[in-house]
Amino acid sequence: MFPAKDRDETTARHMASKKGQLELLHNMWEWVKQVLTPEELNNNILLANNITKRTTWYVAAENGQLEVLHKFLEWTKEVLTT
Repeated sequence: MFPAKDRDETTARHMASKKGQLELLHNMWEWVKQVLTPEELNNNILLANNITKRTTWYVAAENGQLEVLHKFLEWTKEVLTT
């Protein structure tokens, strides 16, 4: 299972990261961690990139979404310690 992407390979996580929509990001995270393995979470969610090779981390940083970046760090630690 992989997230849907538009023609630019942008996911809903990219768009939510850009807009700082933490509640939406949290809900998506809770859902995907129930159905994906830690390796799939790392490769397909945490490190997913769009056609310009921008990850959700990059998009959040580019748009000054510090709370989103902190949450991504928290979720990454969660995956790496599973």
